[in-house]
Amino acid sequence: MADSKGSLQDQLYAVKRQLRTRRRVHIKLPAGFSFNRGGSKNFDPVVDFFDWSLKNCPVEIDFTGCSSANYQSLALLVPYCWHLRQAGCSISFIYDKKSEQSASHMWTIMGGRGVFQVLSDSTVNFKSANVKPLIAVRNPADMKTALESAVSYVARFGVEYQRTLRYVLAELLYNANEHGRRDFKWRNRRLITPAVLQFSWYEQANEIGIIVADIGVGIHAHLSQAYPSIANEEEALRLAVQPEISGTFGKHDPYSNRNNAGMGLFLSSSIVRRLRADMHIVSGNAVLHISPNDLTSHTLNSRWNGTFVYISMRLDQSYNFAYDQIMQELREEAKSEVSVRQKEESEHRHYLHIYNFFGKNAEDKQSAISYRNRHLLKAVDEGQVLVLDFEDVETSTHSFLNALLASPIRRMGMAAYKRIKITRALPDIRETLDYILDDNTSPDGADIAKYDDSDDQQTLF
Repeated sequence: MADSKGSLQDQLYAVKRQLRTRRRVHIKLPAGFSFNRGGSKNFDPVVDFFDWSLKNCPVEIDFTGCSSANYQSLALLVPYCWHLRQAGCSISFIYDKKSEQSASHMWTIMGGRGVFQVLSDSTVNFKSANVKPLIAVRNPADMKTALESAVSYVARFGVEYQRTLRYVLAELLYNANEHGRRDFKWRNRRLITPAVLQFSWYEQANEIGIIVADIGVGIHAHLSQAYPSIANEEEALRLAVQPEISGTFGKHDPYSNRNNAGMGLFLSSSIVRRLRADMHIVSGNAVLHISPNDLTSHTLNSRWNGTFVYISMRLDQSYNFAYDQIMQELREEAKSEVSVRQKEESEHRHYLHIYNFFGKNAEDKQSAISYRNRHLLKAVDEGQVLVLDFEDVETSTHSFLNALLASPIRRMGMAAYKRIKITRALPDIRETLDYILDDNTSPDGADIAKYDDSDDQQTLF
């Protein structure tokens, strides 16, 4: 009788195993799992990998065959695995024993095999090699460990690099823990999903790659608490790097309980520019690229459920800079812009600082169209004066300026000469703006106003 009962149990277990095998989702890393594509950064091939719809099923992540990766892209697997675990999935891994360039080896070097122990035990962190640190950040002790690790990492490049990198990372990690916070229940305990920091020095390029990632609500959802009219994730990213925008808001009344001044992303991105580095912010289905000269954005094919910031910084010992001076200049710049913005808003004016929204070389036509349709046309219809501040803008193409202003000018007609105020524009930019004003207030231009100028296709270039 016992043998019969045991046999039945064995049969049931076998059936369960078969059913589980059939439900298993096999995810295979591509041969190349990296942001670096032909000398530029392309996030689509990495972000496309992540399937956020999986729930309550076995998931098998296959590292075999991935012969080329970078550490920052692999670090994104950590919060993704945490997301899957919280969605009721069991996770297994398939590794290979190939070269040091293989994803399996890199994952081991980073301490990735301890991914679930780190999630469930706040006293444990990744056992990564010192040369490729991976750090989970969920409390002050983790923050201190992360910042001290980063400081020692760039010690050879001098104290100014140490102080500057420490500040940038402190702001990014603070944002990740404040705005990317995601709680979950584990064995009747309420735990916090950590943010992740990973950085590596690429000796041949003499460059440090840094990533800070979370799986929180994302920048769009966060800012929408205070700015419900934000159209999409691209616009949210551009807004987030403006001074005194992305602060911590109270859940019920976003304006009455601001716990910080919203300067973190503005200062971090501005410092990165001064260091001649590049910052990419990815949140939802959008990416914002902040370079020394430009600020560009585009929509991704897929999405990252949360936010990650990727910085590539060349460690140039011949480049001299002073941290204190940079911070003083940036705070003065932010204070000035906020003061002007508040003054213009109180006087029924729409103020746009071109540099902080589009970069030193204002040339991204699609971004101009997006801003025009979302903000300028509305301001025109409300009778506001448009104040365009070109401080620190070195170049701006005719196509960009025409995309930004042609339709608003046509709506205003001759009143545009009084209702559009241009400040601190270089002579060649001013000349282009004057031409666009004349061209779109001429008798011929008046006929064009009959078209629906909210349509992107109606802008003439």
